[in-house]
Amino acid sequence: MEPADDAIAFRTTGNDPFIVFQIPPTPANQRRWIMAMEVFCPHGIQNMQLFYAQPWSEKRRIDLPHLSRAEGWTTYTCDLSLGQEFLREDKPLWLRLDFGNQADKRFQIRNVVLRLENDLELRQNQEREERVKRLERLNEQIASYYQTQFPIEITRVEHAADAILVSGKAVGQLSTANLSLIARGLTDISALPAKVHSTTFLRPLRIDADGNFMVRIPADKHSALRNTGLRWQIVSISSQLNSDGTRSTTPYSAVHHVDRYDAEEAKQLAPTPKLRAAKGMTCLAELAPEHVEELGLAHGSVNLVLSNLVSPTPRPGYHPTKIRGKERYVNQAAKRNLDQRVQKGRDAGLVMAAILLIPNSQTKSTEDAPSLEHPDADPAGTYTMPNLTDEASAQLYADTLDFLADRYSEGSLRIDHWIVHNEIDAGWQWTNMGEVPMHIYLDHYFRSMRLVDAATRRINPHARTFISLTHHWNLEDPPHWRWYRSKDIMQALVRHGEVEGNFPWGLAHHPYPESLWESDTWNDNVEFSLDANMFTLKNWQVLDDWLHTKRLRDPEGNVRAVLLSEQGFHASEKDPEALEQQAAAVLYTFEQIRKCKSILAFDYHRPVDNRNEGGLHLGLRGLGSSELPRGAAKPAWDAYKSIGTPAETNLRSKHEDLWNN
Repeated sequence: MEPADDAIAFRTTGNDPFIVFQIPPTPANQRRWIMAMEVFCPHGIQNMQLFYAQPWSEKRRIDLPHLSRAEGWTTYTCDLSLGQEFLREDKPLWLRLDFGNQADKRFQIRNVVLRLENDLELRQNQEREERVKRLERLNEQIASYYQTQFPIEITRVEHAADAILVSGKAVGQLSTANLSLIARGLTDISALPAKVHSTTFLRPLRIDADGNFMVRIPADKHSALRNTGLRWQIVSISSQLNSDGTRSTTPYSAVHHVDRYDAEEAKQLAPTPKLRAAKGMTCLAELAPEHVEELGLAHGSVNLVLSNLVSPTPRPGYHPTKIRGKERYVNQAAKRNLDQRVQKGRDAGLVMAAILLIPNSQTKSTEDAPSLEHPDADPAGTYTMPNLTDEASAQLYADTLDFLADRYSEGSLRIDHWIVHNEIDAGWQWTNMGEVPMHIYLDHYFRSMRLVDAATRRINPHARTFISLTHHWNLEDPPHWRWYRSKDIMQALVRHGEVEGNFPWGLAHHPYPESLWESDTWNDNVEFSLDANMFTLKNWQVLDDWLHTKRLRDPEGNVRAVLLSEQGFHASEKDPEALEQQAAAVLYTFEQIRKCKSILAFDYHRPVDNRNEGGLHLGLRGLGSSELPRGAAKPAWDAYKSIGTPAETNLRSKHEDLWNN
């Protein structure tokens, strides 16, 4: 145990690690007592336990929730009411907190507090049981939807110059002739039957003798029927009016998204430069312009915060802007900041990626002020899923994407790669929407992906949308409704495309080493199969082979684009052996990724060590100082600079014995 700035860093040395501490008296209260702390724990800890009252005894033990993998600071809470009888009103109480049963676990803790449950926790506890049942039912409905064989298949939706063309065919027995084509909105869950109201667009469907149909819907470029995120479905509409004035429907097809956008709406842009295992970098703002050139970078990424960028109503510092014909208001300071960061990379000739993020500030949507933050997001999450649960918030999200797609589509502000949120398999930390089953989580995420794809590809036909995943592929025992297996997510995304229309998504993967604290990724204990627990640089070629299979390809039959969009190697400036190992890892990386034809670029994370990454020193340069604001170059800096130059061969020969032994 040792101090680490404002935290305490721990490293377990035996198979029964614990700490002992005292809590003050806990007066009886209608609310539960909660022990909370902020934790940084890249590998998670199972079998957390709490013992109360000395001498310690198994009879006075409480099993606690697992400490989930946290590759950034997150909040861990324990509900002490699980053993309400042990709390003392009259005097302090000694507790023992056990951190699993494994040695060599590294983690940090800060801001430990004992408090009464807050309003959110109180409401969650009261609603938990009914909520769980409701979510399980919905999750089953969504899973069933993706396995349903509908009697009609929509095969193509196309935006032409003055119309929307929807075509398809009957593939099964039809029990009704009363069929209609309807538009589905941004907040609609595809698996739930639509409800038709007076403003729902619908068009009667006629199927010819051969079982084919083609519906032409007049719609110029200003038509609301071409709004971002609108999709289509064939249904039978009930003649009975519901109490809320709507009519129920029975689905006869799956929902289908737009396959092709009007070429007249797109800008005339050169194709994205072809990349293959190119050098890239995250956190470009940490680099001087000459550093970008010195490293020979070809790709870069910026974090793009979506919150408070666009407003539907006037606000101080926001200027009126037309977004697809609608007057909206854009935050000028946020726009200038993003312009500067994107232009820095573009001026250096980089292909740029944007990582779309919604910080978790716990701002809830109201009728007057819609919020992009998901209303069920837990405070433990750093970022949230977008709010696609109410119309105003969903429309604000679409407006924000439409603004970004237009502004950042050409010249010195061009972005071609759009990474949709961060590490969604680790949703609890990085894309939080509360505790939900996987299919509900993915329904929301796929709608978000489709919105990004629609907004960007309509303007820039070369734009690509990427799903973001960690190196944990087939994770054993993922924290319940908080983490999801990447393998399951990818298989669900492929099935989503088969059911609702394929689109050219790519993969933004983060193949960190097996241990974030060790850069010798060539020693990772990983399998060379699709059943592997994780994919690091050592076994990434298995994923590359999988992406080359027919089922995984995009609508044009091309192999999906891949960005290794965030990964780095830990090395403290005080550890000469680790510094050399980090340099070797950089060289090993490009030896490995050149074998994988799907990989466009490797974005190293990060240029300069950062004090807020839980003790990790991932930078190619050390911690900044007044004398060296961008830190001193580590050996890995020269290694990265050498990639693709004659110097690489000499450096590789110096280090390759490390990974060949």
